[in-house]
Amino acid sequence: MMIALAGGIYLNIREPDKENQSYPSCRIQKGLLLFQGNKDLSEEGIGFGVPILKFGEKTIFPGRGDIELRDFADHTEVLIDYDLNLSEMIAVKGRKIENRTLYGIKESLSRLHRKYPFSRKILTAGSNALRRSLDIETGFEEGASAGLARFKYTINVDGMIHVMIDLSRIQREISREICTEIMIMNEQGANFFDTYCDSKGTILHGEAIGSWQETSSDEVSFRYPEDGLSFTLFKSSGSKLFYGRELVKNRLSWAGIAYSISPNIQDFAYDIRLGMKK
Repeated sequence: MMIALAGGIYLNIREPDKENQSYPSCRIQKGLLLFQGNKDLSEEGIGFGVPILKFGEKTIFPGRGDIELRDFADHTEVLIDYDLNLSEMIAVKGRKIENRTLYGIKESLSRLHRKYPFSRKILTAGSNALRRSLDIETGFEEGASAGLARFKYTINVDGMIHVMIDLSRIQREISREICTEIMIMNEQGANFFDTYCDSKGTILHGEAIGSWQETSSDEVSFRYPEDGLSFTLFKSSGSKLFYGRELVKNRLSWAGIAYSISPNIQDFAYDIRLGMKK
């Protein structure tokens, strides 16, 4: 379902495509995806407004969603009940790996990638070489649901989107694992949105952006300079704000902004401003 905005920009909502293997994230229930005419600007990005749960080293994604669209004279409302039933998993030569130590190493390398920008090229090159030599793949498998998260998006034709989130039906404990963090993801395609800027005057391009850096800025944006498009999110009380971008051929292509909130929070809200060429 496509929602028309100003300037030939659209928001699309679609169900997971389990047959499409272009990116592992195709199995995830995505949020609002940006289109310019028929051009999909989201690539591997999972869209605006998607919940992810962290249970220590385990990450849970939504694998399906019940979607409802409501049209009004001056705005559109989209309601999505995200079913959090997909677990990230590692497979070697097509065989799932259950080793907790391996997942711990993966998380440690991710932290190094975030913390030390100068190491990113080395870590990425090493990771890619290891994946090729051992035939390692990261994917998702469906399992028991960790509950439902309801997102209500109020979309105005001028590009302002208000997101209201009900997290009251999320399970905070599964198989003795305690939920440690809830992330609200907002991602589009890295090939298009390759410039980051914020209200403190920071401007970063391409690889200099890195993956998931915390920021204390009041406003953070990603821009698609060629076509004058951008999306901006704002600091919200009770959360931490992160930004990042990764582009790895045939595997990763996302640029996004995320809120990290306490698993004790039941309700959360924020705004997205889409900037469009006049």
